Amino acid sequence: MKKLSIFAALLFAATQISAQSVPFLNVNSDPHAAAMGGNTLTIGENAFTATNNASAMAFSQNKFRVGGSYNSWQPDYMDNSIIGFAGFATIGEKWAVGIGGKMFGYQSYEVTDANGAPKGDFTPKENAIEGAVAYRISEKLAVGANIRSISSKLAKDGSASTIGADISLTYKAENFTLAAAATNLGGSIDYGTKTKYDLPSMVKFGGAYMFNIADEQNLSVNLEGDILMNDSAFMGSAAVEYSLKNTFNLRAGYHMGNEEAIPSYASFGFGVNFKAFNIDAAYLMGGGENSVLNGSFGVALGLKF
Repeated sequence: MKKLSIFAALLFAATQISAQSVPFLNVNSDPHAAAMGGNTLTIGENAFTATNNASAMAFSQNKFRVGGSYNSWQPDYMDNSIIGFAGFATIGEKWAVGIGGKMFGYQSYEVTDANGAPKGDFTPKENAIEGAVAYRISEKLAVGANIRSISSKLAKDGSASTIGADISLTYKAENFTLAAAATNLGGSIDYGTKTKYDLPSMVKFGGAYMFNIADEQNLSVNLEGDILMNDSAFMGSAAVEYSLKNTFNLRAGYHMGNEEAIPSYASFGFGVNFKAFNIDAAYLMGGGENSVLNGSFGVALGLKF
């Protein structure tokens, strides 16, 4: 169990980067995306499309998708957990609406008073709940938006909340997809210290091409770039996904990270589609023996109609 001094480290880690806070917003709760090096804009559709890239919901051939996930983040360092859920429904031929959320849980620490006497334990938590909407402008072009309620409680007397938003755009042809988004736009976080911290806003752009390599076998190549707006720092990812009969999928990716956001890592994973159900899993390997991301993993279960 961690001591109160760990709270200082949590708050420092959450707010040190150019007066930004709640970095958990840029940690994805979708194992499919994690297995693809963090690509979110142009990967295959699932329930988490509602939170990854809302505009892509408008291209879905399904009436309804819903899913949930459990993720272990930095298990050898802080042993954090992420529980996520998402879903969306299409309305007619042009509209789609969705919901999503995630809870980022930290390890408990012991609270002490000014004299060092124990006062019990506290478990920090950060949460985000959001709604999404998409509209298909034409056969190949769609736009989307998300509105997100964000809350952060790192101590019994250290909490804050605000509202953020995403906007996204997707162009989708038969085998080719382009997408762009601006994420975590909007308010700031104030923990009651009279200092306001910006949200970790990003501009994202990506593309994907799907190759038909044999009968009922496809290979998708995905590239994505992310710019942290308040730092002008850059992150990028590249990934491939092999699909057999649209039933079994193997995935691998690499995330070129930034120490001011998410460090570099390699990722691997798989997906299985069986009738109305899908299972996705991911495993991360950090950029060195002492990387804080080594051993991070995620699993998800989804349902579609």
